[in-house]
Amino acid sequence: MKKTILISALFLSAAPGLAGAQELIPFNSGGKWGYAAPGGKLTLPARYDYAEPFSEGLALVRTGAKYGFIDKQGKKVIPPGYQSAGSFSGGCAPVKTRGYWGCVDKAGKTVVPFEYEELLPFKEGAAPAKKDGRWGLLLKDSREFRGGVYEEIYPVSEGLARVKVNGKYGYIEFSGKEALPPVYAEAFPFSGGFATARLGDKYGFISRGTLAFKERPYASIGPYSEGLAHAQPLEAEGRCGYIDQEGKEIIPAGFAMCASFDGGLAPVLKDFKGGWGYIDKTGKVIVDFKYSQAAGFRGGLAKVTLNDRSFYIDAKGFEYKK
Repeated sequence: MKKTILISALFLSAAPGLAGAQELIPFNSGGKWGYAAPGGKLTLPARYDYAEPFSEGLALVRTGAKYGFIDKQGKKVIPPGYQSAGSFSGGCAPVKTRGYWGCVDKAGKTVVPFEYEELLPFKEGAAPAKKDGRWGLLLKDSREFRGGVYEEIYPVSEGLARVKVNGKYGYIEFSGKEALPPVYAEAFPFSGGFATARLGDKYGFISRGTLAFKERPYASIGPYSEGLAHAQPLEAEGRCGYIDQEGKEIIPAGFAMCASFDGGLAPVLKDFKGGWGYIDKTGKVIVDFKYSQAAGFRGGLAKVTLNDRSFYIDAKGFEYKK
């Protein structure tokens, strides 16, 4: 049976550090970025080549090819000087210089040495990191790098990190101890006590409490988030809707493509002739179908693309651009 690919594209991944209320919102004005108050009043001039929402009081911005951080008054707290960077999480931001990643605190002081080929933001006290070509977990408190034996590793979720070994997925604990062996063809993060996985050609859910896998009769199932997972029924090829962990249909399969719920809303593509919009957990359309790309909501904001131009919208569909 031909299966629909339900969404794993990077543009659907929200930028790191978007949790929490947003006092200032990135505003796209003629291709340059500044910051506006909720409702759209421009507060910080649009002079950056890239800007992300504030996280822990600082925002990641890019000037030319260099990244740095500003505060809510527009002061360059950490001047642009890095090749790449991620937002602050747990008082630390991953930054890249001279080809290697490390981590700096809010004063710009190096707190993780620049010795990693890749480094993601800290979550639940650990960050995925790559060293000598292999992935492991970097522990926030001890700065200890554990593992370093995986093809891939993903952020910790509900105490477990998803890893890839020989093309299969499993889960490990902070200690590096194997919680679930790498036997799954697909696996996603835990959320609300459950994770979606595929064992052979069967999709189902793993319980965080028992770590047991229970099959659900669907052609494909996406990540479980906020109590729902997008899924393609066996009898509805090319269409997707949303189910709970028991496999009960909550939102009928009436969409061409679906992505995970975040902040109570999910990006969906009604058909391939139209654009992306957003629905709530009842299936009601909240933001009309018009965007060529649409990320999940975090902290009341979602990044979208329209006519090759990216900007943020709020949960009411207000567009922060001019």
